[in-house]
Amino acid sequence: MVKGSQAINLLNSNLEVQDGTCGWSPSGSTIYTQRDITVCQYKINETLCPADLNNYWLGALLTPGSTPETVPFEQQIAELKTAQISQYVENQIWGASSATTCFSGLKELVRGVSGTTADTATVTGGIVVPGQSPIASTTALSQVDALIEQIPDDVVNRTDWVVFMSHANYRKYLINYRTSNYYHFNPEGSYEEFKTFHPATNILVHPVGGLLNSNLVVLMPAGYAVAGVDLLSDMDNLKMFYSVDFDEVRLRCNFKIGVQLAWPQFVITNGLT
Repeated sequence: MVKGSQAINLLNSNLEVQDGTCGWSPSGSTIYTQRDITVCQYKINETLCPADLNNYWLGALLTPGSTPETVPFEQQIAELKTAQISQYVENQIWGASSATTCFSGLKELVRGVSGTTADTATVTGGIVVPGQSPIASTTALSQVDALIEQIPDDVVNRTDWVVFMSHANYRKYLINYRTSNYYHFNPEGSYEEFKTFHPATNILVHPVGGLLNSNLVVLMPAGYAVAGVDLLSDMDNLKMFYSVDFDEVRLRCNFKIGVQLAWPQFVITNGLT
C-alpha cells in the first residue's frame, strides 16, 4: 500500500568463500539499499442523465416513469469503464513521463530521463544493445537473440525473464516465428492468451499496449518492475449511484499508480524509442 512516496527495500549480498582453516576471518557483505517509488492519484467522475437516453433506447429497455434512478445496461457500462481504466493504467505504467506526472513510466525509466540511446549504459544503469533497428517480420528472432545474449551471468538463472514489445512488433515476431517453422507453441485460445516463449529458452515474449507506436524492446525479469498502488482492487472498484440532489446517475472510481525498477542494471533494451 503506497499513499504517496515510499522506499522499496532491496537486499543483495557479496558472498566470499574461504579455505576451511581454523580461526575467524570475516569477509563478504550483506547490502541493504533502497529505491523510492511514487504513486499519482487519479479519479473518474462521470455523469449519466437517464432523461438523455429517451431518444436512444426503446421504451421497453428504460425504467418506467418519468423519474428513473438507473440507466440501462449498467453492468455493461461498468465492464466497459473498468476495461478502459485497466488500459489507461497499463499505458501509464509504460508511458508516464515525469514532465507531466509525478512518476516516470517504465519506458522513461529503462531509457533514462535524458533519453540516452548510446551503446553504453543508460542513466539508470541498464544495458543497451548497440546497432539495433526496429523489429521486422524477417529478423525479429535474431533481434531478440541479440538482447538475450546480454543477460548477465549472475541473474541468468532467473525464471521470470520477459521480452516486452508493442502489439505491432509482437505480430511481426509471430510471423518470423511461424516462417522459421517453430510450431511448438500452443495456438489455442485468444490472441491475448498466447504465451510465446522464445525458441529453446524459458523467456516469455509478451506484447503490451503501453508500448503503442514504440519500437522499444525491453528484456528484464518481470519481478524487477515494481508497481505501486494503494489497494489492488481500487481500479476495479467502480461505483455507480443515483444522486437525488442532481437527479442523475454518477460514476466514480479513485485509484493510485506508480512504478519503479528494483534493479535497473539488469534491464536490457534495444535503445530505440
